[in-house]
Amino acid sequence: MYRYLVILLMVWLSCSVPIAAAQSLPTFTLDFEGFADNLAINTYAGAVFGDGWRFGDVRSGRYNAPYPGACPDFGGMCAFTLNGNGFARVSGSGSGRIILPPGVVSFGVAVSTSDLVAVTAFAADGTVIATASVFANTFTGRLDRVTLTAPTNRTIKTIEISGLRDTWLIDDVEYAVVPTTVRPARVTLAQRIVDVARSGELLTLDLVLENYGRGPMMAATIELPFDETTLVLLDVRTSRVDVWVSEVKPGLITIRTGPLAAERDLVTMTIRFQVRVDAPVGMAIGREARLSYRDGVTEFGRGRSNLPRTVIGLGSELTHRRTPEITIAGQTLTYAAEGFAPGEPVGIWYNPPDGAPPVTVTTVRADGDGRVSGTLSLRDVPAGTYTLVLYSHHSQQTFVDEFVVGAR
Repeated sequence: MYRYLVILLMVWLSCSVPIAAAQSLPTFTLDFEGFADNLAINTYAGAVFGDGWRFGDVRSGRYNAPYPGACPDFGGMCAFTLNGNGFARVSGSGSGRIILPPGVVSFGVAVSTSDLVAVTAFAADGTVIATASVFANTFTGRLDRVTLTAPTNRTIKTIEISGLRDTWLIDDVEYAVVPTTVRPARVTLAQRIVDVARSGELLTLDLVLENYGRGPMMAATIELPFDETTLVLLDVRTSRVDVWVSEVKPGLITIRTGPLAAERDLVTMTIRFQVRVDAPVGMAIGREARLSYRDGVTEFGRGRSNLPRTVIGLGSELTHRRTPEITIAGQTLTYAAEGFAPGEPVGIWYNPPDGAPPVTVTTVRADGDGRVSGTLSLRDVPAGTYTLVLYSHHSQQTFVDEFVVGAR
């Protein structure tokens, strides 16, 4: 019997250990793609880069790396290797530091170098907790990858990458985090744009991405369709360096972002179009943007924006009047409005007669269909004619309508 129990225990351990080991940790990836060559790296994907770090883009032609072919400007043989077009380097020094967010338990990096490079992991108290070396690998056509793992019950706070000189580059950084409590992100994507666009004029569209959940969002991808027969894309500006345009196809802009912290961290993207002079009047050009993201709970979060009402027009008015649904039964007013971005905050108030100060009702978030509804007690509201206002904070839509409180 004893032997039978021991065998059972051994079988249970052999099954349970791989299952625990297979549980994936939230992982942040830094591929360094989509940034201007020689742009300083400050904060990127949750990590803070020290002095001297620069984004590199091999398409600039400044580097002995494979673009567009086998390094024709360097004798037809490439020294350095990378994945894609982007990488990171340290300018003017052989050493660079990266400060990581709390809870990092592993750090991996791919290196292409002409000299020995050391990668060192430090704890928050400055003690060394892991080291690795990358030997010279130029002219080999490969990147060598090292991964540093923190000992049990310890975490990595700082990474130092150092060589004899600045003749190395890094690519495809990944770090894994053990959160103290895994909480989901809650993400809303809103479009802010005028209702009327005129032929031949400049048209500006703002995208607002907010995480209002209690857990961080690690990365997101936004796809914004547009009518290329009516609009010409001019440029895209973002509020952070780790938000960038990753691809532009006919009629589609793809934007990628780094992390958003929990509880109302947000980024904005400003996209400018030129309306074609032959754009037909009355044509609707608003398109719904699509969102995918990952957090500590899911790899496959999905969302969508509001659908703008923008049309090609001739008049001077750029915004149509929006009215909420209002019904009054007894001493209760019921209101509803739709067309908001799912999850975006909407402020609600009413304006009393005779210019008295507005009275705040509430601020709520639109539901998954972009709709807001609620009730307002009129029991203590004096008789008179009022205006009810619903204002969306991100898409900046205003719904206004009057209601009358009779004498009692």
